[in-house]
Amino acid sequence: MRPGANDADFLNIWPEAEAFIRAFNPEFIIFQCGADSIAGDPITHMQLTPKSHALAAASLCRIADEFSQRRIIALGGGGYNRKNLAAAWNAVLSALSDS
Repeated sequence: MRPGANDADFLNIWPEAEAFIRAFNPEFIIFQCGADSIAGDPITHMQLTPKSHALAAASLCRIADEFSQRRIIALGGGGYNRKNLAAAWNAVLSALSDS
């Protein structure tokens, strides 16, 4: 994604990622939940919010339901702003528990 990409940009491109994942008929999904794409991270030029992370988590849960007998693992990842980390990972956990 381009520098400065935001949630609208993520929403526009995410269907391509979904199609790519579905094409492989995954037996399980590993979701690496890095938060360094969120606005305010000191090493990124991205402007996403935790909403994009929650969208990805919910979508990946649906794909795991469809292909993988609900087998999905979410792993923490990069991010250098602790408030962003907390917000992103809480959004992911909330989406995972709602799915």
